[in-house]
Amino acid sequence: MNSLTGFSYDSDEIIKAIAKKHTESDITLYGRKDQDLTTTIFTPTKFPDKISSLTDSISLSEFNIVGMTHLDRFLGEVLIALDLLNRNTGFIVKDNNTDSSQINRIIKGSVMSSYRQFEGSPMEILDDLNKIQGSIQRDSEAPVRVIIDHFFKVKSVGTVALGFVLSGILKKHQTLYLNPTGLQAQVRSIQMNDVDYDQAPAGSRVGLALKNVDVDDMERGYLLEERKIEPVDTMVGQVVYHRAVPDELKGDGEIFIAGNLRYQRGFLRGNEIQMDKPAIPNSEYLLVRPNSRPRIIGKIKVSS
Repeated sequence: MNSLTGFSYDSDEIIKAIAKKHTESDITLYGRKDQDLTTTIFTPTKFPDKISSLTDSISLSEFNIVGMTHLDRFLGEVLIALDLLNRNTGFIVKDNNTDSSQINRIIKGSVMSSYRQFEGSPMEILDDLNKIQGSIQRDSEAPVRVIIDHFFKVKSVGTVALGFVLSGILKKHQTLYLNPTGLQAQVRSIQMNDVDYDQAPAGSRVGLALKNVDVDDMERGYLLEERKIEPVDTMVGQVVYHRAVPDELKGDGEIFIAGNLRYQRGFLRGNEIQMDKPAIPNSEYLLVRPNSRPRIIGKIKVSS
């Protein structure tokens, strides 16, 4: 079974026509299962009030569906985030009242300039999704890495975590570290689309029954990995600001990092961010100033 993960903004009619609502919180997940493709789509339920709803929804996207019927500053934040993360595969949803020339001016020079401008039947998108999935390379040879997005307790089952296999092949009964806590957890069972499996390849959306960890040990964005990863107090790397960000929003001061379903506070000094609490190392994070306009201002490319 092949898998694909997407992000959607201001395109509810499209999403509801092609997928079924699954998990709902400040982000809502929609899912669709075809014969050889399972598609999961994140939508930012609490955005624009909660900026982390947007950044979490974009974190894992392999394609993007963006409505451009409301040309406001919140759409601008979506464009900035997609641009900074180089999310260059997707669709722009238009209607009969959309000014295409204005859209072309807005997206000029951005990753969205490569998006297909779409105003057809929602089902027409499905053929494109199959083509997108075929172009994605999965790293099944790498060590197992599973990112958790929701978790809960189930009577007679115990701790259940929902998430995605980022790399490797996850196997039933495998023992993994829950990072950044360092606790060891055993995978008691694996489900995909409510069917039990003995293993799940990279890209899979999974539900896991876990042994030796409790829901109180987890947060969104925690990782199940083959080795213990030590969290870091300081993020060091190259800070890059988006071209649309005014100079007065750049520079040192309070900052939030957002990426891989995490949103944490720190203090920026030059190319270093001193975190309020230890954070999981990642290749890059978006930089957010929640009281500014725009709130998403850049990214840090973390040194390895």
